[in-house]
Amino acid sequence: MSERVYFRPKYGVIYENHGGGHFRCIDRHPLQRGREWNAVFQNIKSGWILLAHDVRQYPDGRIDWAYSTEGHWPRGGRYEKVQMEQA
Repeated sequence: MSERVYFRPKYGVIYENHGGGHFRCIDRHPLQRGREWNAVFQNIKSGWILLAHDVRQYPDGRIDWAYSTEGHWPRGGRYEKVQMEQA
């Protein structure tokens, strides 16, 4: 596995996830400890939005994160009706 490093995602940039998929950075949030960064990403294919914690980047430009929270479909998105029916 290649060495990954902490980095600050750039707003509006689309990144390829190490595990698959493409995600656009739609907001950034610094953590209070050290070099770690949180960022809000939106999955390009599905529209799913999540807050990624401890975002890191591989030498080839792909990214991953330690874990995510606050995942949701955007209001007015194509999956909003499904989400509301499941609530």
